[in-house]
Amino acid sequence: MAACKNEIQLVALPLGPKCLQSERATLLSSLPKEEQERISDYRHWQDRQRTLLGSVLVRWMLHKFTDLQHISIRRNENGRPYMADNVCWKGDFNLSHSGNWIVAALTHHGHVGIDVEKIGPLNEELLTYALSETELEMIHQQSPVDQVKRFYELWTTKEAIYKTGLVPDATPQSLDTIEWKVKQNNLHTQLLNIDPEHPMTVCSDQKLPSVELTILNRGQLIESRHIR
Repeated sequence: MAACKNEIQLVALPLGPKCLQSERATLLSSLPKEEQERISDYRHWQDRQRTLLGSVLVRWMLHKFTDLQHISIRRNENGRPYMADNVCWKGDFNLSHSGNWIVAALTHHGHVGIDVEKIGPLNEELLTYALSETELEMIHQQSPVDQVKRFYELWTTKEAIYKTGLVPDATPQSLDTIEWKVKQNNLHTQLLNIDPEHPMTVCSDQKLPSVELTILNRGQLIESRHIR
C-alpha cells in the first residue's frame, strides 16, 4: 500500500556480515541485468554488498510506498539515479551509505537528498577541503569534541543539499551552510543519528514533517514479495 502522499520515507539497512550465496542470488535476481553487471564490477565484497543492498532497498521502497506498477531506474549525467519512463509520479528518491549503514529517502513530491557518514578523525586538510572560510572559523572556535560533532553535521548537510540535484555546480567550500540557512528558504534539512557513530541529514524542497527513520534488516528485504 502506498504511504500518505505528504510523507517523506526514510529507511536504514545495516551492511551486516557478508551475504550468503543464496541471499546474494535472491537479491541479484530482483535487479535488471545491467545493474547486476554494475555490481559485479566492484572488487571488494563490501562495495558489492553496499551497492546490491542499496539497489534492492530503493526498489523495495518504491514498491511499498508508491502506486507505481513499472519501475525503471536510470542515471543522469552526474550519476544520480532517477525514475525513467514515468510521467505521472512527481516524487524522488536518493541513497547513501557509509560505515555499517545504507540509507534511502523517498518523497512523493519534489526533490530529496540524503547523506550518512561514519564519524572519523579530523585533520586540517579535510577541514579546509570541506568547509567555507566562515564554517572553518566557527569550527576552530570549538572544543575538539564539539568540532567533530559540528563538522559532520555540516558535512552531511552539504552532501544532502547537493544530492537533491538542485545545486549541481556546488562545491564543499562554495556551499556555505551558515549563509545558506539565512538566505535560502526553498530547501529544508533535518539531522538524525542512526547511532552515535553515524549522523545523517535529509534535505528536500518540500517542508519536512517530523521525519521518522525505519530500520530494516536484511531478512525483511529478502522475504519481501517485492523482490521475488
